[in-house]
Amino acid sequence: MQYFVNDAGGWISLSGDADEFGVIPDGYREVDETEFNQAAGVITIEPPAPTPDND
Repeated sequence: MQYFVNDAGGWISLSGDADEFGVIPDGYREVDETEFNQAAGVITIEPPAPTPDND
């Protein structure tokens, strides 16, 4: 997965080969998943640890 953001608040994620789609729009830069999630407003919640009651 590739992640791109721009300074105006836009974001794009691509699965697969970006060359197939042509060129990423001007002003976008590639970022890691953490920075992308912050820009896109994605909230990641860790699953609870297994306990004898829910394993």
